Amino acid sequence: MQATKYTIQDLLNFKTRVILYLFSLSSIVFLQTFCTNICPFIDGLQPLQLLRNLFIIFILHLLYRELLYYIFKENIKNLSLPRQAYFLSIISWVLAGISAFILHNYLYPNFPISSHLKIFSSYITLGAAILCQLEYIVFEKRYKEISKDIQYTIFNEKLSRRIIETFLIFTVAPIITLLLIVRRFNLDGVVDEHVTLELFYVGSLMLISAIIFAKVLKEDTKIIINNIKNVKNKEYLNTKTINRPDELGEISYAIKEMSASIKQGICKIEDLNEEIINTQKEIIYTMGEIAETRNKETGFHVKRVAEYSKLLALKLGLPKEEAELLKQASPMHDIGKIAIADSILNKLGKLTFEEFEIMKTHAQLGFEMLKHSNKPILKAAAIVSLMHHEKWDGTGYPNALKKEDIHIYGRITAVADVFDALGSDRIYKKAWEDEKIFKLFKEEKGKHFDPKIIDCFFENLDEILKIRESLKDIY
Repeated sequence: MQATKYTIQDLLNFKTRVILYLFSLSSIVFLQTFCTNICPFIDGLQPLQLLRNLFIIFILHLLYRELLYYIFKENIKNLSLPRQAYFLSIISWVLAGISAFILHNYLYPNFPISSHLKIFSSYITLGAAILCQLEYIVFEKRYKEISKDIQYTIFNEKLSRRIIETFLIFTVAPIITLLLIVRRFNLDGVVDEHVTLELFYVGSLMLISAIIFAKVLKEDTKIIINNIKNVKNKEYLNTKTINRPDELGEISYAIKEMSASIKQGICKIEDLNEEIINTQKEIIYTMGEIAETRNKETGFHVKRVAEYSKLLALKLGLPKEEAELLKQASPMHDIGKIAIADSILNKLGKLTFEEFEIMKTHAQLGFEMLKHSNKPILKAAAIVSLMHHEKWDGTGYPNALKKEDIHIYGRITAVADVFDALGSDRIYKKAWEDEKIFKLFKEEKGKHFDPKIIDCFFENLDEILKIRESLKDIY
């Protein structure tokens, strides 16, 4: 990303300025020869006269540079600092050309307008075109020095555009220069008209070749940029190669190979992640079974509770992912029982008040075991463990929560757990008949259980009974 703390003044240190001034100064030598070659009227001036005029423009040009660099010293949005300095240099050369036109017209009003235009065009051709390309390189080199600790994250300039600009400038500028020189001597009768036509023809071919080359380069560069975007958008198999034997072809091939490797690596990671998730689910289910086994409860209790919970969650409108999460977490609802003494957990008779108070602590104990995890399944399991004995009317434990203060996971698991527990043989009781369970559910609707979940239970009773039938206890 372009750093806003750097300005044009940072870019233009003493060394850079000296280089720019030398470029401007060297132009005087070229312009003196060039102007006399393209215009017979300028050729008629005394060398010192022309040199004086060019030196005046040189001074003005330096002033234009410094003024522009001062006015536009802050980095302009969406422009890199080197490119901003490049554009300012072009403007300064154009202003120098305009000044040369005005000065020339003022000093030599008898000269034709074409003479004044030719001196203007010389500043555009040499300065704004050729020398500005060299200045651009100086600006880029300087910027690399001052911004070596900055990393770009926004790339709003195109290499193909830069190459095309340079290529066209170094093609068109020499052609224009030669045409102007040949045209002058053609008018003097020194060079035949056919030479001018031939030169124009060759120049046209060079220009057409440059345009075609630029178009091909732009298309090939676009393929590479699209390949990079596809990799960024995770479309790893949607990359193309460029059939050319240079660096662009090599880069496109390397990107395609890299994309294939990334895709392969991601597939392996996804497989490993799936395996980890499945292992995690299996461990959770096994831990739930361990808790039930300590309570002398065998069979498929935790599996049935898991399936009932998922079904009720889906019917209540929870997202599929959340319903699946509850299914995986609900087997841990009684995990806290592993901390309860066997003498209480497996007591054949009714528990005393003190024993029951100890038994009730299993909800909080389970939560304490699981609450520190950041894994979604274990976080859900912690909620289920803590809240599956809370009651809708606030008479449950461990925190006497009411209504929606009880997490939906706890409310759903409460219904699933009680239904399966009452319908199963336990060490302290025989399984209840279905009608007796249904009667209790209707009586406890709005007391123990969330009314909406009880309604949902009865609306989907056939599916619930199918689950129970498919997961019968095996003794």
